[in-house]
Amino acid sequence: MQSIKDKNIKWWLGTMSCVVLFSTIGIFALMKMSFLLKGVQVEAAIERSGTAITYITGKAEHATHISLNGREIYIDKDGSFRESIALIPGFSVITINTEDKFGKSKEKKFQLVYKESAGTVAFNSK
Repeated sequence: MQSIKDKNIKWWLGTMSCVVLFSTIGIFALMKMSFLLKGVQVEAAIERSGTAITYITGKAEHATHISLNGREIYIDKDGSFRESIALIPGFSVITINTEDKFGKSKEKKFQLVYKESAGTVAFNSK
């Protein structure tokens, strides 16, 4: 049996090509399958208006189920959604729950303060 020192250049080139090839395939596969590790990615924003009706818009990538304050809302093929919500004067918490097809879930909360007399909304996203 030959030791590693005694191997010829052809063996080293073949071994290194295989290492580079399989490393490249592994890195590519990890990049393409990273959504399995990350789960659902949720981006949401509140469109402010002068009335008590406010719209929540956003995008939930890789989501199969999404709910706003416990009620199911619908998303399009790209994962985009737009839903209206009626605010009451004072402090409100809006919760968006999402779940992907592998059972991973994510929650996004908005804390809102609506002042009816001023017609303004202040919000904090967590």
